[in-house]
Amino acid sequence: MENLPADLSWLAAERVERWAGELRINLIRLVAIAAFYGHHLFNRFVLKECFPPNYSLAVTATAAIWTLGALALHLSLTNQRVPAGLRYIAVGFDVLMITSLLMVSDGPRSTLVVLLFLVVATSTLRFDLRLVWVATALTLLSYGLVCGHAKWIKPERQIPRRQQVIMVLSLSAAGVLAGQGVRQARRFAQDYADRVRPEDAP
Repeated sequence: MENLPADLSWLAAERVERWAGELRINLIRLVAIAAFYGHHLFNRFVLKECFPPNYSLAVTATAAIWTLGALALHLSLTNQRVPAGLRYIAVGFDVLMITSLLMVSDGPRSTLVVLLFLVVATSTLRFDLRLVWVATALTLLSYGLVCGHAKWIKPERQIPRRQQVIMVLSLSAAGVLAGQGVRQARRFAQDYADRVRPEDAP
């Protein structure tokens, strides 16, 4: 008997796992927003840390917009409304929110730059190699904008060029690793299809 088509096995798994992956990512997104915003509130009201004027307002607005976007996405996913471009919109929205947050924070000097790596990491769960490259490219663009904002608008936030290069190389490497994760998942699906055979016809 002929083997099950590998591409068919991959597509079947891909459809289910993309939806499930997007749903898991969105739940993690909501928890992460609550955790990071809670950390900010703890620093402000418990530790009495001083922040620049309007910083807390900007962070609150960013967290609120991000949360509303995540809730809208959750509603769409739970109602099985998953347009083809939804995952790209979700990645772009995350990068936009992170970029905004970095610009109102310390720019490339902020420890929040690590959030860009989370965007690349989540792209693996969507099982879309093209999306991995889009996510990587968007995070690199975001970092470039943040560094440019620091250079021309907020020069006190600039960091040495070598740190910028290391960050770019690290984001690129993270993208390569994420892509390899997707490729490995596809190889696994193909290998499984090669091993599973349909039952003999009566």
